[in-house]
Amino acid sequence: MLDLSDHDLIASVGNPREEQFFVEWFEVHKRLLERCTDAGSPVQLKRTHQPYLRDGQIIYQDEERRIRIGIKPCDCIVLTTDDVAMVGEFCYDVGNRHLPLFVMEENGMAVAYDGRLYAALVHKYAGKVCLQSLKLLPQRALSEFS
Repeated sequence: MLDLSDHDLIASVGNPREEQFFVEWFEVHKRLLERCTDAGSPVQLKRTHQPYLRDGQIIYQDEERRIRIGIKPCDCIVLTTDDVAMVGEFCYDVGNRHLPLFVMEENGMAVAYDGRLYAALVHKYAGKVCLQSLKLLPQRALSEFS
């Protein structure tokens, strides 16, 4: 098992084999993760240097392989609007569930899927809310979550 930390390495020259160490969006702040890469290499990752893991972050490399963090996409509730008042109401509705909000492309807000919340939001924001599979990146969160 490789014991790694969350160093943010710069890709070296050459063409090593790329492996992905996949994490869920809610795991980016965890201090210790153990699992195999997509190629089957067992890894124990200790987060000590960075405030969170980032998608594409290189945590290991040698002449033969490079291991990158990959944040898995998940089902998300997405609001698309340019109405600031509606964005405020959406933030309030989601905030009452204590779920982190993520700023997406222009005029978009996203939150991880929750069945009850989705039903309520579809009813309230008809036509402005949809489901999408997205990567919830920690640098796009309105505030850090843990």
